[in-house]
Amino acid sequence: MLLRYFRSFYLQNYPDDMEQCLEAFAVFGALGISLDLSRPLEALIETHILEHYGSLYNHIDTLLQGNALYHDLLHAVATGDRRSHSILKRSRIFGQKGNEALDFLRRCGILEYEFSREEPPVKSHPKQRFKRDIERHRISHKLRFRHPFLRFWFYFITPCSAQIVRGDYQPFLERFAQHHQAFCGYTFEALCELYLRRLYTQEEILDSGSYWDRQVEIDLLLVTKKGSVIVGECKWTNHKTNKKELHRLLEKCEKASITPDVVMLFTKRGFSNELLQCASKRLELHLAQELELLLEEGDRGEILQPLFN
Repeated sequence: MLLRYFRSFYLQNYPDDMEQCLEAFAVFGALGISLDLSRPLEALIETHILEHYGSLYNHIDTLLQGNALYHDLLHAVATGDRRSHSILKRSRIFGQKGNEALDFLRRCGILEYEFSREEPPVKSHPKQRFKRDIERHRISHKLRFRHPFLRFWFYFITPCSAQIVRGDYQPFLERFAQHHQAFCGYTFEALCELYLRRLYTQEEILDSGSYWDRQVEIDLLLVTKKGSVIVGECKWTNHKTNKKELHRLLEKCEKASITPDVVMLFTKRGFSNELLQCASKRLELHLAQELELLLEEGDRGEILQPLFN
């Protein structure tokens, strides 16, 4: 669904480049409005979101059946680590009540699960005891928003709602300036996974997505039926990615007992000369602009109905 919304956003707005497209899509994706992308993103947010806070809140509250519990959970998903058990813990919602709330948010199409690929530790004999941190660790699935705009709302708007209602936008602007890059990094990672799947369309993909366990998190892990293992990291920052990022990724793979056949690094601002010299068939370096592959001629889709009619 994310790919369809991404193509729809592109068709409706025709941004100048992929950086502009991704940053605006991370905010307005699925909202279904036409934007003047020659204006700064903050000005667009003020015009189309902050100044229409009341009507947008009413749409969202109706979607959530006026239940404050759902608002709290979605704020926790947007700002936390997205693991289901920690979301419920942050929201102080436990047991059947929490599970029913998450189930509602999934059934109404707001959230979806990203399933963990972590394997539980194997005991060498029935009475073996693991270390305390291993015993206490729980394998947990993650939750993700299906609509980029709703993630933006619960990440940035909800914490500043009281001030926005009064017409004071400064707390929002400060929060946006501080967290904007990391916020867009999540959308970049999701689109890079779609791009990676497109690169391997000729092979049968057994599994793809992010990988996490007790010790590490890896942005991208794709496994094919042929046995190929591809790992990737995505960096949405305003500086070039250097060789340290490659070493960090390889260290993560070692901790997770993953042996990659291909390592891919994705970046917004390019790569250091030292890292460029390391590029090979086993180390691929990709720029954000290459995500245009997702918008190929003849395969751009259609403009979708807006989230709120």
